[in-house]
Amino acid sequence: MEKDASDVVKQEQKSYRNPPPPDNRSFPWLVICHGQEGQRQTFYDISEDRRHTKIIPDMRNKWICATSCREWLFVEDQDSVDCCLWNPASLEKIRLPPAEDLVFSCCFLSYSPSDPQSHVLLVDMGEDVIAYCRPGEDAFKRHKVEPHISCAAMFKGQIFLLLKYCELAVVDVENSELRIRALGNKGVNWSNPGGIPTSRRYLISSGEDLLVVQEMIYALPKGRVYGFKVFRMNFAEGTWEELKSIGDRAIFLSAHGGISCSPKDSRVKNNAIYFLQLGDEHIGMYDLEDQSISKVSPCSNIGYRSLYLRWIML
Repeated sequence: MEKDASDVVKQEQKSYRNPPPPDNRSFPWLVICHGQEGQRQTFYDISEDRRHTKIIPDMRNKWICATSCREWLFVEDQDSVDCCLWNPASLEKIRLPPAEDLVFSCCFLSYSPSDPQSHVLLVDMGEDVIAYCRPGEDAFKRHKVEPHISCAAMFKGQIFLLLKYCELAVVDVENSELRIRALGNKGVNWSNPGGIPTSRRYLISSGEDLLVVQEMIYALPKGRVYGFKVFRMNFAEGTWEELKSIGDRAIFLSAHGGISCSPKDSRVKNNAIYFLQLGDEHIGMYDLEDQSISKVSPCSNIGYRSLYLRWIML
């Protein structure tokens, strides 16, 4: 009996130090790093309004970024600046070179990390730089992009950039050389309603569509969201088309980008955009049908900043 009790304790400790197990869920976790040096990680299930708080050594004091490959996360140690790809299910790690002074919000894998042709690409939209390397190499190469990078996404196996003046471009890596190929699409009217001076755009892969989500923001109070517009790229015509509905899908936005999914068999609302608002302890939900905004409380008893929140598929 004592051995059985000890085994139970060990199993509970192991569970506490590992992420929630993959369950083929159709929507992401909201991951909140908090406590001293981010030693605690709370995984919030928006459908069930449940919180799973862990102490995961591989996530402590780390900068975590989702990648375009669901099984892998990009992890950077805040002290040593050591970087790796980390698989939360198998706990496997693949060494990467330091990101150094890059301030990136997007990480893409051109192929599975086990493929010898695979490259890791980091997009620094502040400096309009794409850094790239093969897993195991000693340094990232850098490619300056002109004009300004607005946002980026992986869509049907290709990396797309939304550039200034709403121009789309594709990123190609051949023989360890990176090239940007502009698609020459037509422009679109991104204008906001009167009195709404600021907007932010997200490029999002959504099933068979490549979308731009435009987040419209009030000047005062700072960061408060007015609403959203959604545009779909018509590749045949080379034009952006405004959508009034995204059907049975939901979109999840954070400071680090967005995820679109079809939340089957859950209480996540279809045709809605879930977002994180600066200085707000709630998740906001924008209903595209009636254009209303409501709030959902994730972890109001935990001190955190929106910069440390991200949606992650596990």
